[in-house]
Amino acid sequence: MPSYDLAIIGAGPGGFEAALRAKELGFKVALIEKADAGGTCLNTGCIPTKALLASTKLLTKIRNAASYGLSVSEISADLNAMVNRKNRIVETLKKGMTETLKKSGVEWIVGTAAFLSKNRLRVTNKNETQEIDSQSILIATGAGPMPLKGAPFDGKGILSSTDILELRNVPKRLLIIGGSVIGVEFASIFEPLGVKVTIVEMLERLLFNEDEEVSRRLESIFRRKGIETHTGEKVQALTVQNNAVQAILESGLKLEADLALIAIGRRPYLESLGLENAGIKIEKGAIAVNEFLETSAPGIYAIGDVTTRSTGLAHGASAEGVRVVENLKGSKKKMDYGTIPYCIYSDPEVASVGNARAVRRNTVEETVECKVLFSSLGKSQIEGETEGFLKMIASKRDGRILGVSAIGAHVTELIHEGALAIQAGLSVKTLAETIHAHPTESEIYQKAVQKLRLLL
Repeated sequence: MPSYDLAIIGAGPGGFEAALRAKELGFKVALIEKADAGGTCLNTGCIPTKALLASTKLLTKIRNAASYGLSVSEISADLNAMVNRKNRIVETLKKGMTETLKKSGVEWIVGTAAFLSKNRLRVTNKNETQEIDSQSILIATGAGPMPLKGAPFDGKGILSSTDILELRNVPKRLLIIGGSVIGVEFASIFEPLGVKVTIVEMLERLLFNEDEEVSRRLESIFRRKGIETHTGEKVQALTVQNNAVQAILESGLKLEADLALIAIGRRPYLESLGLENAGIKIEKGAIAVNEFLETSAPGIYAIGDVTTRSTGLAHGASAEGVRVVENLKGSKKKMDYGTIPYCIYSDPEVASVGNARAVRRNTVEETVECKVLFSSLGKSQIEGETEGFLKMIASKRDGRILGVSAIGAHVTELIHEGALAIQAGLSVKTLAETIHAHPTESEIYQKAVQKLRLLL
């Protein structure tokens, strides 16, 4: 019977990075996956959605060519071609991941894994069943789309985020139920294609976990674009009739569309894992883990969307996977979730780190805060991308930067300077003394810390 130092169930970003790091550190590693390398992120999540967004954002920019002094003849979008491009990108990256795993020496096992005991797994595929032993096991199975109660996915009128990625024809009307990350990103994909988009969100605003001023600005921009939003509303019933979907909200409002996308969250993949055979505790439908990502069963760990500590982020799962492996090698470090950047690829983009709203709520320190508009930057004016702002919060006691929130073009790239500042414990003074090139969008950090310095 094959025996390993570490067996990893799931080859998404978390499992993949954990496997590579474990091999680097000298572990004998098995990576078990029932489908394709890359998990949700590569196959039905991060990469495909951003590929489609790249197409529609370019479409929007070309339509605004006149504001740059350019004349462009008629332009149209081909969703079928966009989907084909998306699929080519996914296949290219998937091939790269597979080649990397082969070269690394990680043993790739195809099949569905289930616990027989704390240290033994059964792996089943259509050709065979085998058992393996492992000193440590890491669960990284991720999560899948959660259906709306009473309205299961049918792949035709009621779609999941996976279903809609293969849509080849542009609907006239799209109802999106759920105004968090997935909902606002798909709204930003379909609105430029001429689709009448309506979002229903049960909480009081879109992107509820982000800074309130940021999410309110996004709502305002969406309304300006013609995206209809209904916040603080819950769907009471969703039906499909005569090739159309109808939603009845608790307020009594009726909404109709050609298709409905359900984007109310994701459900951990726990089925068939046989967790009870290993004594692994479940809380609220997810695997309970401590601050070291340890489950209730010694030697068994879990990361990513399958856990109670899920960030919902591919890079969050990757960081967790590396942390588990390095702790197995001898270090004993907790995950630092306060330095993970959150990026939302709506149009405009939204990003945060340290989460200024959470900082204000949880810190015992007195803080100072400032906001800088992108319209104040020369580079933003040059690029014609002046929408939005960046907010920064710092400790009044020692000037440490505690949180950054932003909405605007390219903020998912810009947020990393804030992440580094928080992770390294940098002060407003230090960042203010860091020379930023001109003209660049990153100058917004220099403007922010210069403002904050006057408040300290």
